[in-house]
Amino acid sequence: MKNYYEILEVSENASSEVIERAYKVLAKKYHPDTWPKDKLFFAESKFKEITEAYEVLSNSESRKNYDIKIGLNTSLDDKYNNLYYEHEKLKQELNNIKISNESQKYINQNENINRFVKPNPSYFKKYINQVGDLIKNERQKSSEERSRDFKALVLTIIIISILLFIFWKVPFLKNILFS
Repeated sequence: MKNYYEILEVSENASSEVIERAYKVLAKKYHPDTWPKDKLFFAESKFKEITEAYEVLSNSESRKNYDIKIGLNTSLDDKYNNLYYEHEKLKQELNNIKISNESQKYINQNENINRFVKPNPSYFKKYINQVGDLIKNERQKSSEERSRDFKALVLTIIIISILLFIFWKVPFLKNILFS
């Protein structure tokens, strides 16, 4: 809503004589006949605003209605109460936003924890079953099979050791593998 007091450049407590004088000064300043053609549109719109403001503020009845519309005739207690309730409402909204942000952070943290820390129970069960099957298979092997597996493991370790020793002693291979 337009503030007619600002348009006429007067205070809200201005008398009708002050309003009339301000209107005459501004109307003379912004009259379209005194402006060049390239700035005529600005002058016309400003002149119309000044005339509209004067028409409302010069009539005492329309001025009272206008003051009520913009809230000038409310008491200081009403203004204070309105500001206080609006302040409390804004504080409550701010708290709600903070709470929702904190709860969202908590939810996100729990999702991250669940994703990276808590194992999937089905994978855990699978792993336990596989280990159990391996142990069961080892128990079911005969002593000959176990001794054969042990001999194969020892032989593999010996062969790898010999190969590493050979590669270590041959300079050409040593440079290629251990550069």
